[in-house]
Amino acid sequence: MNTSRGFLALALMLSIAPMLLAKNKQPLEHAPFPAKVLSAKTIFIQNETNQPGIADKAYTQLKSWGKYQIVDSKEKADLVLLFTLGYSHTQHQDSDYVSLYNSQTGAYTSGVVPGGTTTVTWTYTQVRVIDPATSDVMWADERPWLRKRSATDELMEVLRQRVEEQEKESSR
Repeated sequence: MNTSRGFLALALMLSIAPMLLAKNKQPLEHAPFPAKVLSAKTIFIQNETNQPGIADKAYTQLKSWGKYQIVDSKEKADLVLLFTLGYSHTQHQDSDYVSLYNSQTGAYTSGVVPGGTTTVTWTYTQVRVIDPATSDVMWADERPWLRKRSATDELMEVLRQRVEEQEKESSR
């Protein structure tokens, strides 16, 4: 009887062990970057937005990160960080709630009065990480311009987090 309990305990431990090990080593939540993104040493910032602040913010973020040396031409770069702007337009029908008082009858009338159509334009900062040797896009993302936070800062933070996450995962 003790032998069967021991065997049962051993079988239980062997069945649980893979689950415990798998829990400690969690897979990447994103598709991995090509190896060139991780091994690159130099990067060129190409700003096609006509917004100099975007390149300045990217430069500041890259300098503080320290992973890549920022170079002044595509020919010297292992990677190109290409910034562009994107736009999306949405239209919606405006309407107003109106309440009117008729002084002759003493009655109130209320309801919704249709208005005109309003178009709202959203601006996005878009970034692509490009291999200058092949022109392959190795990663791309975009963030809308919101008043809370810089879209460029968010994009650079996402890039940094993903690269560091993958480096950490590959060093295990």
